[in-house]
Amino acid sequence: MRKILPGDAEIPLRRQIPLGLSPDRDRRRPLWVHGDPSVLALPAIGIVGTRQPSAHGLASARTIAATCVAEGWVVVSGAARGIDEAAHEAALSAGGRTIGVLPSPAPGGLRQGARRLGDQIMSAGALISDRPPGTPPAAWSFVARNSLLAALTDGMIVVEAPEGSGALITAEAASEFGLPLAFVTAPYGAKSAVGGLSWLARAEEPTLLPPDVLPPQLLVDDQGLRAWLRVCAASLREDRTVRAPQDTLPAAAPTPGGLRGLILHALGRAGAAGLTEGDLLGVSEGVEGALPSALTLLALQGLAEQRGGRWRVCEGAVLRSRA
Repeated sequence: MRKILPGDAEIPLRRQIPLGLSPDRDRRRPLWVHGDPSVLALPAIGIVGTRQPSAHGLASARTIAATCVAEGWVVVSGAARGIDEAAHEAALSAGGRTIGVLPSPAPGGLRQGARRLGDQIMSAGALISDRPPGTPPAAWSFVARNSLLAALTDGMIVVEAPEGSGALITAEAASEFGLPLAFVTAPYGAKSAVGGLSWLARAEEPTLLPPDVLPPQLLVDDQGLRAWLRVCAASLREDRTVRAPQDTLPAAAPTPGGLRGLILHALGRAGAAGLTEGDLLGVSEGVEGALPSALTLLALQGLAEQRGGRWRVCEGAVLRSRA
């Protein structure tokens, strides 16, 4: 086990403030690391969710983790049953690196039956806690673990989270840290995802957030995930100490399918007149909650833009507030 102190070289500057390890913050606990501490400096995406996911949620977590690995990201999760375990295992199966964040150091912080998974994580990454060795897990330490997990990432994805889920605490921490945040679609009526989707709906309500703060995204397909990963990579280019993953979309990306494809078709037919979000509710029937995120992703891809309250097809569009 390695003890990493505030200011040690293994902790990159972009993690210092979220971890509370910078000189002007009062939370200066050391990190206890089993495995390779160098993974702390690598680009990382958090994947969290319920311990009792649907089959859809498990499949989503595995696919997302494998895609993140393929695009050069470390996968960070909490080594719990359900979504966490699926994300770790998929990252390992894809030959990637992964970090397990625990409420207390291994082996005590590992849940029962997770010793084998813990060994695999240590061999391809690290198990990390900010509690001293020998400290038993307690309810409050799980809450602290969720915040620590967010602080070790450059973007956070929530895959199914019921109301009151610890994954929503992680999402809240990620939001406070200013990290890109995304939620995954869920089977209709699934209680395992109610909390996450409610959180997303609240976040999309009109707020006084600065216009440069990206709203949470609803991921509905692989193209949406890759576009969102581009946002995470872009934020890393300001940190010269880390090599950001390559762009996750080719220079000449294919026209999106699904909801975004329908939106582009409708905007193309509307021409210069454009359409309001209200006009586009018809093409998003049944998935209206995904419309704002789909429009944001189209803008990020340079395929559409909003001016004067109306959306239009526009090559090289810039992202603007929907206000």
